[in-house]
Amino acid sequence: MSDREFEGLLYIITTNVVSLIMQKTGWDEDEAMERFVRSKVYAQLENEKTKVWHYSVVMLAQFFDEERSGKLVWEGGI
Repeated sequence: MSDREFEGLLYIITTNVVSLIMQKTGWDEDEAMERFVRSKVYAQLENEKTKVWHYSVVMLAQFFDEERSGKLVWEGGI
């Protein structure tokens, strides 16, 4: 996948994950986006080589929620 293709995919995934985070938490878009892009989940997502982008938007939002609650367990570390 080219860098440009991955950037487009990352944008779409991030937008959809943030939307789910907003629905679940009641945060506005700015707060949800800021918190998500500062997360360990996003750090792994933005690295194409980790292949985290293969996970569904729902699963990524779940990982974010688990990270926030201190319950995220990811083999190989996240």
